[in-house]
Amino acid sequence: VVYERCLRIVGETLQVCQQAAQDPSIEAPDRDLVIVALDLISAIIQAIGENSQHHLADLNRVALQMVAMCMVDPVTDVRQSAFALLGDLAMHCFGLLQPQLNDIMQQLIPQIDRNFSHIHVCNNAAWSVGEIALKAGDELMQPYVNPLLERLVPLLNNENTPTTLAENAAITIGRLGLVCPAIVAPNLEVFAQRWCMVLLSVKDNEEKSSAFQGMMTMIGANPQGISKSFLYFCQAALNWQTLDQRLLEMFIQTFAGLKQLAGSEWEASMGMLDPQARQMIKERFNA
Repeated sequence: VVYERCLRIVGETLQVCQQAAQDPSIEAPDRDLVIVALDLISAIIQAIGENSQHHLADLNRVALQMVAMCMVDPVTDVRQSAFALLGDLAMHCFGLLQPQLNDIMQQLIPQIDRNFSHIHVCNNAAWSVGEIALKAGDELMQPYVNPLLERLVPLLNNENTPTTLAENAAITIGRLGLVCPAIVAPNLEVFAQRWCMVLLSVKDNEEKSSAFQGMMTMIGANPQGISKSFLYFCQAALNWQTLDQRLLEMFIQTFAGLKQLAGSEWEASMGMLDPQARQMIKERFNA
């Protein structure tokens, strides 16, 4: 009932907005109702998780049409809420998005603005891509990876990019690397240093964990790509406070692979770290 009420509010408001755009005698409605309705749907999806797919199943076509319209709305706050909802839908109801994935990505990608003219829209769009990638997998995401990297990498590497946006860009690049390493890994040298620096300030959480899994998957595919940023990677690895078993094993495996590849030059590389960092890497990662 709440879903239906929210969707009805969104649909009716957008319809009047379209009529007002064509007929100056019609007063345009307040879009705040649309924003509140989108945010409420997001909150409900977050609260009931995977069960939301069952509740939304009968409304999926209408709901996605509404979200799609809001993703290109001229009002930035509407687009911001639409991309937040899109990320929640991807996380908990990807089966509803999948049939429309191509249309969604065509609307989403241009909103990741390298000049971050509308930072909150850009931020939510970048975040939602990462959630979509984790659910979509390699084959479905492949067509979109390079267009996304063309936008995300400049955002990450631009030191003027606001912190939260840079962090989201880094996490999404890591997630794309986890899902499509063959496409992302060849670009590793271009963004690895900045990636490691940006994620130093991010708290340990599942998003960061998936991003680091992606980074180490990319290093496995292209170990030369991290060579110029090795010290930054070491610093980023040591910055973790609470490593789960899977991530710890990936770090151990990654350092072992880099050590084997470096051969006799390994000690020289480690010698560039301060003594405490060297000892911590040996103790924590068996390197």
